[in-house]
Amino acid sequence: MLESHPALVCQSEVFNSDDPELPYPLSTPTREILDRWVYREFDGAIGAAGFVLQIYHPFGLKAFPGIRENPAWGNIWQFLQAMPELRVIHLRRDNDLRRHLSHVLARETGQWHDWKPGRVDTVTHLHKPQALERGGDTRPAVRLDARRLRTDFEEVEALHRAAERRFADGPYRALTYEALCEAPETLGAQLLDFLGLAPQALTPAVSRLESRPLDQSIENFAELRAAFQGTPWARFFEA
Repeated sequence: MLESHPALVCQSEVFNSDDPELPYPLSTPTREILDRWVYREFDGAIGAAGFVLQIYHPFGLKAFPGIRENPAWGNIWQFLQAMPELRVIHLRRDNDLRRHLSHVLARETGQWHDWKPGRVDTVTHLHKPQALERGGDTRPAVRLDARRLRTDFEEVEALHRAAERRFADGPYRALTYEALCEAPETLGAQLLDFLGLAPQALTPAVSRLESRPLDQSIENFAELRAAFQGTPWARFFEA
């Protein structure tokens, strides 16, 4: 959405060590990536520039041991904390079960985003994204492991709390993916105001990949819902 604003450059996941198509080696210094790929020189029409940093980058998640890590970029968080003009948009899923499911399905199918064909050439990325060729709804249903789910819930919550502690005292805006889907125009306008940019209608470049009810996309949904009854995460299984 933000990338559709003419005065904003929003790079993708520049510190995603798991991306085999990064245009630079994993040994590239953090500062060089920021200076060359994110906060490079722009003309006067650009009012803001930034990038996507997943909450666990550049490390991994215990629930997903296949993620490639790169401790060499571990200082990115300190670099960001030291930037006086930084404005942080902290976007997260309210339902961590759906986030976990999305990650599992993406790694199983190789489909991370459903790019809108008309927008593929207009987004700023390290490498050109591929529009998804759909041949009907062929996304599988998956079985999820309860122990792995609990590990993921606990770790990701701790990572989000750490991000809040790092940035909440500066220009910081937290919002949920669910709220953004419910009111994209309203929240889009608020985000542009937060970034100090002129109002404009924003157009998303991707569509949702997963819209099935949870009990259709998770084979053992009833079993998991029973296992998490009475826990802080029980509400994830109600949606």
